[in-house]
Amino acid sequence: MRSTLAGTLLFCMTLLMVVSSCAQQATVGPPTTGPPPERSPTPQPTATETAPPTPTETVTPPPPTATPTMTQPPTHTPGPRILAFQITPTVTANVGDVLAMSWQATGERAEICPVGALGPIEQLCRAVSISGGTQWTIDEEAMSYSGFALRAWYGAASTLKVVDVKLQCQNLRQWFFPNPPQNCPAAQAATSYAVGQYFERGFMLWIQEPDSFYVFYQGQDAAGFQTFDWVIDPGSALKPGASPDNRVGEPTPAGLFEPVSGFGMVWRGEINGIRPDVRERLGWATEPEFAFESAHQCMTLSLMRYWVCFQRGPRGEILRLYPDSTAQARFVWDEW
Repeated sequence: MRSTLAGTLLFCMTLLMVVSSCAQQATVGPPTTGPPPERSPTPQPTATETAPPTPTETVTPPPPTATPTMTQPPTHTPGPRILAFQITPTVTANVGDVLAMSWQATGERAEICPVGALGPIEQLCRAVSISGGTQWTIDEEAMSYSGFALRAWYGAASTLKVVDVKLQCQNLRQWFFPNPPQNCPAAQAATSYAVGQYFERGFMLWIQEPDSFYVFYQGQDAAGFQTFDWVIDPGSALKPGASPDNRVGEPTPAGLFEPVSGFGMVWRGEINGIRPDVRERLGWATEPEFAFESAHQCMTLSLMRYWVCFQRGPRGEILRLYPDSTAQARFVWDEW
């Protein structure tokens, strides 16, 4: 009995020590030996289950900084350019006057050329610096120029600027009438004995030197031109049966006149080179023919077959005569 009790007591004491040791170990930390205590497993996400996001700190990004757009600079084209071209004066008075020219351009080279009716006169061009100034003395040959051109080059490319200049030659020859055009006459005025006669719708002139007839029609034709007919050496242009003694054989309206002699032949259509309906266009003469002194002078020719001439009319009026074009399909006139 006593031994049983002692054994029981020893067992209890041993158990108490074990329990105390376990409690101490649970408080201090895991035992240095033995398996780790069992824990409830953390559920893992499955294929159909989304793992909760891990909370992170939200950071507000700074406002975007404007990024400068990088543009390519424009490609510089070194082609020729004329920035300025000036001439002083633009109207001269005499042969020997000097033109002052100044210019500014870009390119490789430049030249100044006199300009005629067809453009720059190439054989008279002068090489100049790309920018600068020079002088040009006007001679008699320059009377046919209409201006000057500056031309700049870069390689085979070129550009051109023209300045119009009116060149006169008052110390060489003058016009026969006041307030003339700002151009040099081609020659001194030619004067001659002449005869004139006025009609209902125009007038006629006969010039002795050179022997020629002019028929001036007043008012525009169907094409919008006020025209005139002109025949030089009419004696070689007579139609068969033409004669200054011919008459139309009709009564003359009161206060009007039938033209006679050479005017009569022109009026009746007996001279080639003049339109056949002169009588219909002009009507009857309003007065007899009369004599006066004519004068004729032309502008210096700048374009072949495009001339401009001036004729003194029977009553002293100045008539400007010129073709409608270089084709000279018709002759045009007006009062200057």
